[in-house]
Amino acid sequence: MNNYRSGDINFLTMRVNGIRGTRSHIYVDIEDKTICITGELTLTPAFYADISSIKHWESPFENKTIDEEMKEQIIKAIIDYTKDKEVKIYFE
Repeated sequence: MNNYRSGDINFLTMRVNGIRGTRSHIYVDIEDKTICITGELTLTPAFYADISSIKHWESPFENKTIDEEMKEQIIKAIIDYTKDKEVKIYFE
């Protein structure tokens, strides 16, 4: 795997710093950016995230779109971050 960059985030070192949310959204902090992902929190507890809502970063980076390659890396980073957490995140 090549160590290349897209925008300001290095794919090999992409790290989730935290996740917070509501019943219908999660806000994921990755490096110095935040992304809002829509979905649904269940009683399991689990959050079912809508992959199609991963399109762009939150302000002030809202003009930076997220391509399919970066979307896959974001999903992998979130799954890795939540593997030992109480609330699991599943992507649909």
